[in-house]
Amino acid sequence: MELLVVIAIIGILIALLLPAVQAAREAARRMQCSNNLKQFGVAMHAYHAALGSFPPGFMAVTETGSIGGGWAWGVFLMPYLEQSPLQNVLSPSKYTLNQVVTDSNLLPMLQTNLPMFHCPSSTIQPLREFLGGGGQMVGTATYTCCRGFFDYSGATHVQVPNNGVFYAQSTTRVRDVSDGTSNTFAIGERTVLLAHVADPSKWPSWCGPGGLGIGSTVSSSVAIELNNPTVMHSFSSAHPGGAKFCFVDGSVRFIPNDVDSRPGGVSSSNAGTHAAFVQAANQGAVGVYQLLGVKNDGQPLSEKYE
Repeated sequence: MELLVVIAIIGILIALLLPAVQAAREAARRMQCSNNLKQFGVAMHAYHAALGSFPPGFMAVTETGSIGGGWAWGVFLMPYLEQSPLQNVLSPSKYTLNQVVTDSNLLPMLQTNLPMFHCPSSTIQPLREFLGGGGQMVGTATYTCCRGFFDYSGATHVQVPNNGVFYAQSTTRVRDVSDGTSNTFAIGERTVLLAHVADPSKWPSWCGPGGLGIGSTVSSSVAIELNNPTVMHSFSSAHPGGAKFCFVDGSVRFIPNDVDSRPGGVSSSNAGTHAAFVQAANQGAVGVYQLLGVKNDGQPLSEKYE
């Protein structure tokens, strides 16, 4: 009888301690995620100081001039993330992403597991299929840049600038972020979504978007609410209650799932225009989450979204 009582007490103690242990582990993972995003914030400002603008979200035109997936923001930031040797091997100024993917000698470099590109809470695995190639595997990421509100695809995303900081061929400068660098998303989290758990080709990547015309494997849109489980290009996180974002000023903040999110009746497709977005924003029809993802909507923001 005494043995049973001891076992019961031990079981109760374990039941009480387990949630606390799990909470402590998640707190440590959230801290590491914040540190990763802070590194990106420092790197993108170092890039801006050296070259006069933030890096492009992704390059959209291939070596033949056709629409396809080129190098992404992460590759351009590598010299400022202590990854200069890797960037030197990839040589983004010399080779296109498609050329490196099809080179058996260089392909292993695209499979490098880069810890700073992975939130420790995410279940995304180190490799995914490269959509623009013949089944080759490349490195994954759990962070994507914010391209703004629109989901321009095909040739449209080369011809029409998006209203976020990072998009196809972008060269955004600090002075272009007229809403304020502390009020605008730069980079956020994206983890495995419910609809794409069994489809690794839809997971984000640090090297480039492959064959996706809108660059959805390296950038995300704020047109869809945070942590939508069915839309690939929405920001999402494995952290309970919300997701972490690096703002343009380099600060890192946690945005809760219940942040005000409303598209204001504006189409995020190719037919959508920034003028329509601004008009809806002026009328108060656009949510705070959408405004945070746009660099020049002209709307003041309170601190209530944190």
